[in-house]
Amino acid sequence: MDNYSAFIRQFRPELQPKTLSQYAKQLRYLSDAYGLNFNPLQLTLDIIDIAINELNVKHITLQGLPYEKNLRLAVFRNLINIFNNYITPKDYEILDSLILEAKINF
Repeated sequence: MDNYSAFIRQFRPELQPKTLSQYAKQLRYLSDAYGLNFNPLQLTLDIIDIAINELNVKHITLQGLPYEKNLRLAVFRNLINIFNNYITPKDYEILDSLILEAKINF
C-alpha cells in the first residue's frame, strides 16, 4: 500500500479496495498536477486558495472523463473534511457550494 492509499485508509477505513485504489489514483493525480510530493495538507490548502479566489473548482476538473472528475471532487470533499481545522466556516460553506455546483454541471 502506497502513501496515498495509506492516508485515505487512515481516514476512510470503510472504503472497499477498488474505491480506495481509485481515490489514491486521483489524489496522486492532483499531487502531481500541483507539483507536490506526498503532502495532502499543502495540496488541500493550494486547491482551497484557488477555489476561493476563482469561486470555482474547475482547476481540479479540467481534464479527464466524467467519472474521474467526480472522483477528484470526492477526494477534495474528503480532504476538506479531514483538514477542516484549517478552513473557516465561511470558506467551508463556499467550497461545499462550489463542489455541488460542479457536480450538477457534469
